[in-house]
Amino acid sequence: MKKSSEFVVPFAGIKLGVHHYNFEVTQTFFEELTHLQLEKGVVKIQLELEKKETMMLAFFSAIGDVQQACCRCNDLVEVNVNTELSIIYKLGTEESEDENLVVLHPDSYEIDAYQPIYEMLVMALSANPTHEEGFCNQEMITILNAYMLDKNESNIKEDKEDPRWAKLKNLN
Repeated sequence: MKKSSEFVVPFAGIKLGVHHYNFEVTQTFFEELTHLQLEKGVVKIQLELEKKETMMLAFFSAIGDVQQACCRCNDLVEVNVNTELSIIYKLGTEESEDENLVVLHPDSYEIDAYQPIYEMLVMALSANPTHEEGFCNQEMITILNAYMLDKNESNIKEDKEDPRWAKLKNLN
């Protein structure tokens, strides 16, 4: 994943305790993620980082709106995002299989929040975003309905039984 200085949090010089950071995910974030089904949006990210002796606890929260393609008409629909993510950062050299535990190299002095923010937004996406009833692109709905009608008619023609297969059904 890309490293952006906009989302980097240095932890080397901060005191033990709770520290707050704010980020804003804007258009440039979404332009870099061409494989993500998001087009536009503004999301406010708050990070509460609690530094302890041997680890750091990070609590991310995201509130905002993004635009996804509607599943019915493919026009953009605004989707509200309100989600949270907790991560434990620990210094060490061992591998971690826990998705909420990130092991940082002992020489590390900063956390890149880009990846957790990306993952948090992906998990918050609607699996089936649609416009409210009546707000879809009517031209596209008309085209889809015509296509579905043609497909249904061809299925009806296919459903007419071939007499050779009808005789096989009587074998039971």
